[in-house]
Amino acid sequence: MSISCYSQKILNPFRGVMNIISIGGADAVTIDGINWTLYVHDSFDCPTDDPEEFFEIEMPDIRFGDWNKKSGLLRSPLIASYHYNEIQAIGNALLDAVHEHADQCPYPFADNYELWLLEKHTGDPLALLDSVCKKSKIHLPDNLNWEAGLRCKQKFLNEYPPLENQDTTAGELLNQIVNQRAGSQPSAQWFYRDQFNDGIGLTGVNLDNSLIGRELSPRLFPKMLIQQQWQNKTKASLVDSFIDWLSPYLLVLDFLRDPQRETLESTARNQALLVDKMHLLYPKIINQQAINAARVEAVMRKSTQNNNKDKTQETIEYIETQHSLI
Repeated sequence: MSISCYSQKILNPFRGVMNIISIGGADAVTIDGINWTLYVHDSFDCPTDDPEEFFEIEMPDIRFGDWNKKSGLLRSPLIASYHYNEIQAIGNALLDAVHEHADQCPYPFADNYELWLLEKHTGDPLALLDSVCKKSKIHLPDNLNWEAGLRCKQKFLNEYPPLENQDTTAGELLNQIVNQRAGSQPSAQWFYRDQFNDGIGLTGVNLDNSLIGRELSPRLFPKMLIQQQWQNKTKASLVDSFIDWLSPYLLVLDFLRDPQRETLESTARNQALLVDKMHLLYPKIINQQAINAARVEAVMRKSTQNNNKDKTQETIEYIETQHSLI
C-alpha cells in the first residue's frame, strides 16, 4: 500500500494549512496536528445484473471517523450497504497509516501549482487565490476577488478609523484596496513553483497570451501571500497590520527566512490562543521563548474561560432547581 504525507494551504481566505495522510483510497486530514478526520473516497465498482460486469459509481466522500492520540477513534455512523465491508477495510488501513505517521506532522507542501491575482499595470503577482497539488486539478474560476475572510471583517482592527465610509470595516477596506489594484477586469495566472521557488507561468483568466511560459524570480512572489509594496502610506500600513494579525497562520509556511519568521513569532504572541492551536504545524521556531509564552498565556485564558462557564452553569442549574420547586 502506497502512503503519502503532504500539506496544502487553505486559501481565499488564507487560514493555515491542511496536513494530509493519503493511502490512495482514503485521506486523513488535520488542521491543528492533533485532531484528524478520516475520509474514504467516493468511487466503487458495483455489479450489474450480469455478475461479470461492473460499473463505477460516484458518491460523496464518506466520513469514516475522527481520531486523536488521547481519545482514539470516534467512528462516524455508516449506512449498511453492499460496500460496507470495503469501506471498513479501507478505513482501517487508513487508521493504521495515521497511527504510523501522525507524529511526523507537519509534512512538506505539495501544492506547487498556485493561482495568483495579478497587478493591473505590471502583471506581477498581487495576492494568492488558490493552489493545487496536481496539474490536472488546475481550474479557471469565475470569481477573481481576493478575500481577507469573514473573521478578518469582524475582528481585524476593530478600532481602525474608516477613511470615508463609517460603515466600512478595516477588513472590508483591505478587500477593496487589493481588488482595486487588480483592476475592474482582473487577471489571474497559474504558476508552477519549482524546487527553487521560481515561477513558470501557465494558463489563466483574462490573461495576455504573451505571459504564458514566462519565468518569474521568487522575489516577485509576495512572501506573505499578499503584496506589501504600496505607494500610499495609509494602505501600506493597513496591509502591514493585516500581516501582523495573520501571523499565527503565516508561521505554517516553510519558505520563510529566519528573520521573517522571528518577526512573525513576536507579533503572533499577541494572539496566544491561535498560536497554541497552530504551533504543532510550524515547520521551524526561532524564538521558542515567545511561542512558549503565548502557549502559557493561552492555557491561563482557557482556564479562566472554563471557570466562567462553570460559574454560569452553576447559576443556570440553581435557577432551574429553584424553578422546579415552585
